[in-house]
Amino acid sequence: MRKEIRKEMRKETKKLPITIFAVVLSILLGIPSALAVFYYTRPMEDASYDLSLAPQDGQEWEGNKGWTVYTNEAGNVTELTPDGAGGYLGADHLGQTFYYSRTLTEELDSPTLQIGSVNQTFSVFLGDTLIYTDDPQQDNRIGYVALSNLEWDRLETITISLPPDYLGQTLTIAQSSSAFSEVESDEITVWPCNVRLYCGYAYESGLIASASGIMLPVALLFALELLLLAALIRNATAGNISLQLPVFALAILMQICNLLAKADFTARYIGVTSFDLVWTSFHLSVGILLLFLALQAKHLRPLYLSCTAIQCCATLLFLLTQLGKLNPSGDQYMFFINLPQYTGFVTLLAALTCAFLLWKKGDRFFSYLSKTALLLTGGYALFLLSCIPLYPEYISTVLRRLQGDTITHVPNATLKLLWNLVLISGLAAVVMELFDRESERRTELAVLTARNELAMESYENLRRQSQEVMMIRHDTMKHYSLLRQMAKDAPERIENYLDELIGQVEDVRPVISTENQTLNILLNGKLHAIAEKGSFKGISKDISKDISIEIVRAEAPAQLPLSDPELCCLVANILDNAISAASAPGISEPFIRLDLHCKDQYFVFTCENSRAASDNKTKKIPTQKHGYGVKIIRQIMSRFGEHTLSIEESETTYQVTVILPL
Repeated sequence: MRKEIRKEMRKETKKLPITIFAVVLSILLGIPSALAVFYYTRPMEDASYDLSLAPQDGQEWEGNKGWTVYTNEAGNVTELTPDGAGGYLGADHLGQTFYYSRTLTEELDSPTLQIGSVNQTFSVFLGDTLIYTDDPQQDNRIGYVALSNLEWDRLETITISLPPDYLGQTLTIAQSSSAFSEVESDEITVWPCNVRLYCGYAYESGLIASASGIMLPVALLFALELLLLAALIRNATAGNISLQLPVFALAILMQICNLLAKADFTARYIGVTSFDLVWTSFHLSVGILLLFLALQAKHLRPLYLSCTAIQCCATLLFLLTQLGKLNPSGDQYMFFINLPQYTGFVTLLAALTCAFLLWKKGDRFFSYLSKTALLLTGGYALFLLSCIPLYPEYISTVLRRLQGDTITHVPNATLKLLWNLVLISGLAAVVMELFDRESERRTELAVLTARNELAMESYENLRRQSQEVMMIRHDTMKHYSLLRQMAKDAPERIENYLDELIGQVEDVRPVISTENQTLNILLNGKLHAIAEKGSFKGISKDISKDISIEIVRAEAPAQLPLSDPELCCLVANILDNAISAASAPGISEPFIRLDLHCKDQYFVFTCENSRAASDNKTKKIPTQKHGYGVKIIRQIMSRFGEHTLSIEESETTYQVTVILPL
């Protein structure tokens, strides 16, 4: 085993440059791939012109912007007068079709006209050519159009692609006006709709960027959810059901719903809901994430469950308020609406703080979570520092969001940052823990395989010893009869004959039988390897003498404070080192002496072996033979204290003693 360990360590050493090369290559290929995937999440520069006559967002009226607004009845043109608020006075009657025209001087690629309509109808002309109409059955000529309003409101704007030779031509829009007036006035007011001229490529790029910005994170989260569900199925096949995995997958599902609810197209698919789907899914994801951490925690589980209950109750009050089941007014209404954001921030911060406490207590999962959280926080801080000279716009955006939290006293941006930190850290901890468990499973499988091999060797040793004892027993009467006859006829031959019989008894294979079955398998398997010589990989094939085995005592309790893999590794390394050292050339009488006994609530295992004399030629042999094995033995015994392992050396012997508390 020692030789195999050395071989594995050499393999690991060789793997290091290969691993570094693979990591560097992955980064070099991954960064361009990520840039290519996320390239379309950033829209093209928006080249557009707002040609609307009505002022936007409370701004002052900016004039006619080159438009002429008029009525035209069979060539009888009447120019309308602006009222300074986006409306025009002077129509002859209610419901009259009016026109607004201007010369197009704005140069754009893929020119596209967008008209924001509600229930009005339109006919659009470029020069004298009709390029769009809501009513093709009419006499669609300028001055002869008679448009009426729709009986419903449009949900989308009207989008018209202009021909490439649009530049310098006159754009004329015929629009219907209302047949009813809510305000009594001597003059009739008409209201031109909003008009925007933009580059079609930029508009399409904006749509692609908006969809990509939503769907790429959704696809990534969906892949992670599938990974968790696959791990759930994998654990189930091994007979282990872990509720943490489906709960964490549900938290990711809520975040997927949160992202999809932000998309512009969500209302088209599911309609308008009576509650805020974006914040509801987010608050639920926070509560479910806290429940996942509560299931993972062992020492502070009541605290995590309390945080989960607080967040779920706050989310329930939020939903009841929006659904009208609770009817608070004024400040109470805003309190219930913002309550899950307050509780989410506080509970997530408390959960992250508790994670650091559990890390100090040695919890593996929360150790991974805390380390990842620290790494992400440090990385984000460095990113912000690098953005100060390189990308100051991002810093301004972050400061505006944090300032918004300060002004409104509602944690919005900080809550989302904290949620992302806990989610990503938790996901990294889950993945690393899954890898650890898979590694442990493979290790246990390898140890079990090795134990089975040693068990077969132990069985073979027992079988051969039993066979040899039966053969000696079968011949005992014959030997006694022959000795009796020799005493009469040739007494001088008795001594040689007895020496021969003693040699046969000494050749019987030694067998160790203690109360600990694992230890029996390990020791008898190794003794079988010594008896077979060449079958043990660490033994030289040029041995001139057999190794003498002496068992001083063979006492061991059924239970030892080591797991089977640890016991196997400890005993195998001790015996492998002893066999390898005793097999070195130049040893006149190679031996291995084993002593197993219990004393004062301790199990003592001593292995003494011969070794080559430490002259100039063989000086390095013992060190080389015991190097890696001793390191492994020290590592296993380190948790029991420094006085539980003793190594004694002389010129021709080497002795290892381990003391295990019972």
